[in-house]
Amino acid sequence: MDETVSVSEETKRGFWSWLGLCAQFLALAALAILGAAAASADRRPGDYLCGMLLTVAAIALAFIRLKQVFDGGPTGLGAFVLVDDMRSLAVAVPLFVVIGLAGLFIAHAWESGSMHAAGIGLFAASGLIVFLDLKRVFDRIDAGAG
Repeated sequence: MDETVSVSEETKRGFWSWLGLCAQFLALAALAILGAAAASADRRPGDYLCGMLLTVAAIALAFIRLKQVFDGGPTGLGAFVLVDDMRSLAVAVPLFVVIGLAGLFIAHAWESGSMHAAGIGLFAASGLIVFLDLKRVFDRIDAGAG
């Protein structure tokens, strides 16, 4: 006789949360390997530096994310990257604006190659984080006011 075992919603949420966390670590591992491959090829000026920066940043993010999980912090990626209140927003926006401008200066310093693309990518990522931070904070304010 076959018996079916019912799975609770909490168990399902836990599984998907665990799977999402594993996917994050796999993506960071893939970025670290991609960076190491770009650094080892060193075909154009800036490839080595760009590859090593990508490798080190991906490994550092993986360890920070792992520490957050073991400390019992929020498991969502939004809580890891985005801010929640106006005080934090007042720090995050100028910081990411400066990082984005640094990306533009890096892109200008290298006319082509990996460092040029990395500078443009840094600018785009910083701009995206600023807009997502603004949206998250004002959505939270609207939800509290409504």
